Amino acid sequence: MCKQMSDQPPPYAYPFELAGLSERGAELSLVPDAAQRARIAAWLGALDVPHLDATVRLARLDDSVYSYIAEFTADVVQACVVTLEPVPAHHSGTATRRYRFIAKARRRASRDVEIEPGDDEDAPEALSSSLLDLAAPVLEELSLILDPYPRAPGVTFEAPKEESRSADKPFGVLAKLKVTPPKEPGAGG
Repeated sequence: MCKQMSDQPPPYAYPFELAGLSERGAELSLVPDAAQRARIAAWLGALDVPHLDATVRLARLDDSVYSYIAEFTADVVQACVVTLEPVPAHHSGTATRRYRFIAKARRRASRDVEIEPGDDEDAPEALSSSLLDLAAPVLEELSLILDPYPRAPGVTFEAPKEESRSADKPFGVLAKLKVTPPKEPGAGG
């Protein structure tokens, strides 16, 4: 399963300066090398990532709003949760984001404005820097589509069988401990 993204530095980054994006936009390919894929595998909690590539398309929607669309494919090998055997899987997906770069002068003015979460779910994500890591959304989406409980083909989990003896049940054990006190002499009864 994926480790906490905020606890560790990203295993692979591809910084891009949004301020330099032309009106035509840009299309970039992300292809991490073997060492970077090994760090990605460790970050994902996987055994191996033999293949990962993405095509990222960036477009300027207005002066400060940008669209990000990445299509990716990845081969990820995870450990079977029952046998720990390698379980290879092929994944593909799309990461779509919108970003708004807030310049320093505009950030100062916007400090007085409070935006409640959920006011506009479609609002672009605010960026305090025009430097955007193009790999981060791809890694995030990949981590979300991985099977949290991968199993090798044909492997099933069988729970241990419980014995039905009442003496082994919690209250059966307590019943064994219950002792009847002897009757006192002279007690009527």
